Amino acid sequence: MTQRSHGWRPASSRHARGYGTAHDRIRRALLRDEPFCRECRRQGREEKATHADHIIPRCLGGPDERSNYQPLCTAHARSKTGREGAMIRNAKRRARKALEAHHGGG
Repeated sequence: MTQRSHGWRPASSRHARGYGTAHDRIRRALLRDEPFCRECRRQGREEKATHADHIIPRCLGGPDERSNYQPLCTAHARSKTGREGAMIRNAKRRARKALEAHHGGG
């Protein structure tokens, strides 16, 4: 297993993380039905979508339903993943500090 630089997701297979056959079906249908990145289209551009992104991430309780997916280009998918990773790391850091303060720092 390799360590990921962002550290908020385990380095395991996509199937072990829950991205199996159902995800593959949703991804194919989504990218077929909506082939352009939603974020790029909001900005008035047309960039090919390559990722079926969970709007609410699975690690934050987002469902594996078509309504929780959006098509994104690689650049927007990476950007969103980075923001989510930073948000999760900060939340964990705040929780650790609160726990330490509650238990007297130790």
